[in-house]
Amino acid sequence: MADASSPPTREEPSSTPHRVYNKPAWYAVPGKIFLGFLTAPYRRTFKLYTWKPLKEIRAADGDRKAVCRLVADWREDKYQELQSVQVAASFCAGASLATLSWNQEQSPHWAASALWYTSLSCSIWGIITSIQQKSILDDLPDKDVLNDASIPEYDLKRTRRVILRYKKRPGIGHWLMLFFWQFPSMQMSYAWCTFLAGLTVYICTPFIRRQAWGDDSKIAIVYLVVAGVGLVTFLLSSCFVYSSEKACEQSVVNSRSNTNEAGIGSFKSPFDNTHPSAADSVTNGQSTTNVSLSQTLRTRGLLIDSSRKGPQSGRQFPSSSSSKKEALLM
Repeated sequence: MADASSPPTREEPSSTPHRVYNKPAWYAVPGKIFLGFLTAPYRRTFKLYTWKPLKEIRAADGDRKAVCRLVADWREDKYQELQSVQVAASFCAGASLATLSWNQEQSPHWAASALWYTSLSCSIWGIITSIQQKSILDDLPDKDVLNDASIPEYDLKRTRRVILRYKKRPGIGHWLMLFFWQFPSMQMSYAWCTFLAGLTVYICTPFIRRQAWGDDSKIAIVYLVVAGVGLVTFLLSSCFVYSSEKACEQSVVNSRSNTNEAGIGSFKSPFDNTHPSAADSVTNGQSTTNVSLSQTLRTRGLLIDSSRKGPQSGRQFPSSSSSKKEALLM
């Protein structure tokens, strides 16, 4: 049993660094630039529903509870994402089909028709691949089974392998699977981008062909003003989302670093393992619960010890049982 007069002890944080920094490969920076450019129209969706969850599942290898929780959350979020993709892609496909009939009445620039056909193709493939991914998600264990952690080890490894497509270390199959998981959102985003691009080319055909000034030119001016305001707003909101995302990630890293350096959570008191016996409790006329509470309060400085002088008073209690002294103080 630890001495009651000894002060609480605090474990010193380890001087061993918690993170080991490896030199990045030569293709790391170009790869990030290319990935950022490729996922620019749907960056937030890509990071929240594909990149970050799969990265966390890879890092949780060996932790059964963490893998079950991450897979259950990712499966539910991915299912909602695919439903949103199907709705948005269906609307885009309908809009593309409606605009293709305009080419029969007028003769716009060929790029408008090419972009609209591309938009229609992306919409269809987005819907098809989202249906395929839903069928894969339906084969995975339910959330209740994963939360209860009652799934057999073999089924858990199979589930993880279905999601990540590797056994020991990530390879080409894993990165192809990551591309497959984000493919519906990519197709839906590209469908809307190409649709708007085709609409812009169609309306701006008088400027492209340098036709005489007329009503079509006025319509193009109004369209460009409204579309420009929408584009600038979209770009600014994307920048704000990106900056807030980086600030949030940096805040999390700093919080973890400060917690590790300060040794928070490693405080131990010598009274934590001190439990009075039943005979002492009966002798003092108190239950074990009351004694434990008194010990805890005294350790934290919330209860004045009767055998010591108070900080502002020189009064000292006469020698009597500890229960009477604590009763007088309380």
